[in-house]
Amino acid sequence: MLNGRAWTTLVLVTVCATLSAQSPLPDFSGIWRIDDVQSGRAVDVWGQTRARVMVITQTPSEFTLATDGGGPNVPGDLQRYRLDGDELVMRDDSLVELPNFIRKVRTLALWDGEALKTETEAVSESIDEHTGEPKTGRGITSVLTFRLGADNNELIVERTGFRAQPPPLLHGAPYDRRMDLAYNIDRVRYVKVTTR
Repeated sequence: MLNGRAWTTLVLVTVCATLSAQSPLPDFSGIWRIDDVQSGRAVDVWGQTRARVMVITQTPSEFTLATDGGGPNVPGDLQRYRLDGDELVMRDDSLVELPNFIRKVRTLALWDGEALKTETEAVSESIDEHTGEPKTGRGITSVLTFRLGADNNELIVERTGFRAQPPPLLHGAPYDRRMDLAYNIDRVRYVKVTTR
């Protein structure tokens, strides 16, 4: 039978062994250029387009994405993601000022093994003119999942999305998720140009 000190020592040794056995999380930092041949024809995903170039900066606490020629439909300086699993909500002042309308961008990053899944969503806040109550409008959430490939010189990005608030009508017809291009999936291959 173990006494209190021996039990504590056994637990600490087990925890340390488990933590040291886990591989470090991948670092996606670098400049990545699309491989058109390997990526094939683009699949339409509403709310985003294929980026031609991705510039990724990653620290232990944050993942920053800058794109050229596509990507999520939000300003580049707002494509920042915390790596601790917490949401980041930032005010988007890139549009002209509109009365009774504030646009924000919500970002979230979650690890799934060695893959990093990011969510980017435009959110609006206003006051209902009839009731005086605050209301929130949510747009399409762009979802990008990042995975490193061959020798960390290949980046596979899966593009898709979803709607937290589906509209009652889509193209003049009752909303049907099967007809909503926001949920399409597109897989894109990038090759590393340089490291950062």
